[in-house]
Amino acid sequence: MVRELLVVPKESHARRISEKMGMILFPDHDGLPFSENSPFVRHMRLKVLLSTVMGEDLKVVSTLMALSRYTISRSSLISAVHRIVKGKTFDLRPEDFLRMGYTRVDIVRDYGEFAFRGDIIDFFPPSSDVPVRVELFDDVVEDMRFFDPITQRSLFSSETAVLAPAREYIGTDHGLDTVVASSGDFQVSVDYFEGFKVMVWDPERVFEETRRKIEELIDLAGNRAEDYSRLSFEDIGRTFKKLGDYEIVHLDLKSHEIESVKRAEREVPVYDIHEIEPGDVVVHKDYGIGRFEGIVALETSLGKRDYLRIRYEDSVLYVPVDRISRVHKYIGSENVKLDSLSSKRWRSRLTKIRGEIEKKVKELVRLYAKRSSVKGLALHGDPQLEAEFAESFPFIETNDQLKAIEEVLRDLESDRPMDRLVCGDSGYGKTEVAMRAAFRAVVSGKQVALIAPTVVLANQHYRNFKERMERFGVVVELLDGTRTKKEKERILEGLRKGTIDVIVGTHALLSDRVDFSDLGLVVIDEEHKFGVVQKEKLKKLRISVNVLSMSATPIPRTLQMALSGMRDISVINTPPIGRKPVVVHILEYSDEVVRGAVLRELARGGQVLYVHNRVEELEEVEERIRRIIPGVNMMVAHGRMNKRKLERAVEAFYSGDVDLLLCTTVVESGLDIPTANTIIVDDSHRYGLAQLYQLRGRVGRRNVKGYAYFLYPKGTKEDVLKRLRILKSYTGPGSGMKIALRDLEIRGYGDLLGIDQHGYIESIGYKYYVEILKESLGRITGEFSETEYDVEIEGFPGNISIPEDYVSDPMERMRLYRRLSSAGSLKDIREVEEYMRDVFGSLPESVRNLIRLAELRVKLGKLGIRKLKIMDGSVLLEYEGVKPDIFEDRSVLNNESRKIMVVYNTSLEDLERELDGKIDDG
Repeated sequence: MVRELLVVPKESHARRISEKMGMILFPDHDGLPFSENSPFVRHMRLKVLLSTVMGEDLKVVSTLMALSRYTISRSSLISAVHRIVKGKTFDLRPEDFLRMGYTRVDIVRDYGEFAFRGDIIDFFPPSSDVPVRVELFDDVVEDMRFFDPITQRSLFSSETAVLAPAREYIGTDHGLDTVVASSGDFQVSVDYFEGFKVMVWDPERVFEETRRKIEELIDLAGNRAEDYSRLSFEDIGRTFKKLGDYEIVHLDLKSHEIESVKRAEREVPVYDIHEIEPGDVVVHKDYGIGRFEGIVALETSLGKRDYLRIRYEDSVLYVPVDRISRVHKYIGSENVKLDSLSSKRWRSRLTKIRGEIEKKVKELVRLYAKRSSVKGLALHGDPQLEAEFAESFPFIETNDQLKAIEEVLRDLESDRPMDRLVCGDSGYGKTEVAMRAAFRAVVSGKQVALIAPTVVLANQHYRNFKERMERFGVVVELLDGTRTKKEKERILEGLRKGTIDVIVGTHALLSDRVDFSDLGLVVIDEEHKFGVVQKEKLKKLRISVNVLSMSATPIPRTLQMALSGMRDISVINTPPIGRKPVVVHILEYSDEVVRGAVLRELARGGQVLYVHNRVEELEEVEERIRRIIPGVNMMVAHGRMNKRKLERAVEAFYSGDVDLLLCTTVVESGLDIPTANTIIVDDSHRYGLAQLYQLRGRVGRRNVKGYAYFLYPKGTKEDVLKRLRILKSYTGPGSGMKIALRDLEIRGYGDLLGIDQHGYIESIGYKYYVEILKESLGRITGEFSETEYDVEIEGFPGNISIPEDYVSDPMERMRLYRRLSSAGSLKDIREVEEYMRDVFGSLPESVRNLIRLAELRVKLGKLGIRKLKIMDGSVLLEYEGVKPDIFEDRSVLNNESRKIMVVYNTSLEDLERELDGKIDDG
């Protein structure tokens, strides 16, 4: 009997292998948490499970995620199977089919459906690829045949058929396929594959992809995450171990051949995608920019140990693995020049950058210090009303969204004015965070102002806030260019008297004529869209008023400030439940592409946004569209047209009266129309990356797949196309944040603190730049205190390494080296030690030495020691400041510039014992 199971990293791999290599697919769930799976997934999973219990030959391809799912127990599945035989009594009733998860219909066309039509009973079971038709005479099966679900015509007769459950649990309460364990009678899918020959393609990636998917699903489960994870799947580590001895294979998707690599140990692989790999450009804090060439083992007078080999311009540097924390991946220019070890260039660059940052950062710090000294508004709200308002949200909050709401409300309760950035992709729920904050302010007796960069976006916020808040007695008004003079005067009077609670508007709200009765919160949407004058006014507001900023792709300056700790930041990385990734096409312009894209969207009942950003050419574009798509119902919208005419055009599109809206980037931020799910942007080579990303976010904002066509003219240069194609690679959760970070690189990192940083980041790398920035900010604000030091240790005896025959995966060894090197406490070190013992077994001597070295570094660092040199019968220590008491009555060798060297006449072992009694275990 042939029974094989191939485990691959991703569902897409499994489906492709199933199609090309003849293996049967055991798929993962495709339903969102607490929802139904598609009929296809239900059918395929049960088909495979049935085949395993019936002892059939099987070659199955699946994922670790699919194998970790809870499913119907083997005993329940077997007992629920009914064999229907021609000439025998048929005693099943509709309620029996319903208990087994079938859906009653009139005509059976899909998996898991059944129909009773007099003496004819149709059903589509997982045991068959086509449905079954049973013809009765009284209660006896007179005839039985399989039929075509499309034509409904019989294909062939049969003497027997098998009726098996259509879902992975038995019961009357269906619709929650993703939480099988709620049925109370379940086991893990992997248990069905006992006795199979198991092959795994890239174990590290299998584990990492599964971990990533689980995190996404748990985020989607929102406040029911704990129930979902408890009822849906087993811990993936335990599932992996249940695979038993497996064979690592290499799979060639082009030739569709499987090549055996080696027999695997029974361990759960861990893969860290953030570690440096051979060939990467790296930065060593002491020596500058070099190229990492890998880890090498060298024999020294002290013993055998591992080193990082880093190539510099003029020579090679060998860095002890216990010092790996001083090396990190370089992010900056693609054509960076390597440093020279014999030159002083690196040190001079660092000195210059530190000086510039410390000089320029003071002005900004003074502003934030002034803001922090202002007593906050301490808005505590009304718990009951706020709970009712939260209940009125028509969707399920994601975990990220709930966390952002919690952080914002906590800020509002504090004694200092809030200044928080909420960063999240378009449609990920930033507006709801702002609504909860606004409601808190209003029920605390304060007014709220929401400022948006465009009339379109302001109108949309006005609609949303008014719809949600009016039922709670909150007065919401709109102030923008579409209001008449009389309306504006009425609104201004209402703001002065306090009869208006929430005002939404454009930069008109920043006018000197606008006077509030008691302003408590300002919400700023897409601040980077405002001009210099408006930004200065917003900066002054921050000193005394709570400010909440929202952005899908924050500008480099704002993002940099948030990342460096000068502003608070909340990141929403999780898409709403049902949100599907937008399909992006980067294509050369042609009339055929435009015609096909528009007609495809209209055919499924949707609407189209067509963006052309040159107002003077819109008339020409309109004529072209009408020529290639005769009869299309279209309107035009742009920022220079009469405000009321613009509002009417957008309103017509909102209401569905218009099929296609031809517009400029006036729709870039905020337009949210569920039925508009195709966007076409011509001349896309003229746009910035973040701008295109914003435009892409206008479609696919509900549970319908969106399509974005970014078109460019013939002859566009390859470097421009390369930039456009970046959009195709940023499709998952958190892509807006990634686009913003990418923009930091492409656009020269902005102009934070008023200095040209591009050359600095290019010359020392982004990560080290941010470290220096944080340190400078800390020194100026008094929040930085160098009480612990990164200790340099010379002369430590013995072999120091994690041997390959102990941890075979090079990335895992690199990760363990980094964890030990950067450990900040003895507790951190013990966690690594316990992990290695659990996963890899007893520690070799060289690993015990590595751990001992890490512990020594932590203990000395907590005492302010900078350097330890181990000599024959004595040790030399270097420190700064107050002398630790372990050095009492010891001779001072050198005392200059606060650096003190002490000779301590003792063995290393005695020093360690003395340190044990002086260092807290934390």
